[in-house]
Amino acid sequence: MSSQYNNANESPGHLLWQVTAMWQKELRKVLDPLGLTPPQFVLLHGCLWLNERDHEGKGITQVMLAQFVSVDVNVTSQVLRALEKRGLINRNRHQTDTRANIITTTPEGTALANKAIQVVEEADRMFFDLVSDRKEEYMDIMRDFIRNKTAL
Repeated sequence: MSSQYNNANESPGHLLWQVTAMWQKELRKVLDPLGLTPPQFVLLHGCLWLNERDHEGKGITQVMLAQFVSVDVNVTSQVLRALEKRGLINRNRHQTDTRANIITTTPEGTALANKAIQVVEEADRMFFDLVSDRKEEYMDIMRDFIRNKTAL
């Protein structure tokens, strides 16, 4: 069966793959000096963000964090283990659900996350500056994919 595309640059999936690879390269470049991988950053940032908004004080579980950042639960567990070893997060047993862990950032983890957020946001601004005049359209398209991910 032949492809419907005359060349790879007509394939939306191929183009998305290339842009994603470029973005991940930029992320690695700015996070490497901080000693973080992109998955570590995403989970550390997600943990900080969720905990700052946990106004009921129920705590953020690993499963909640994994769902929030769209990372596989098993991968989340492995990455959190590495962050815990570095003293960047704490994992404590949930008070009522013995199968769940409550995840919080340590003071060191909070400081590193805030530093990483700054460099990632700057990288984000510079990387996507190319489409700055169409940024909202681009953002709307990505939000459409996220909103409709269950339809795929």
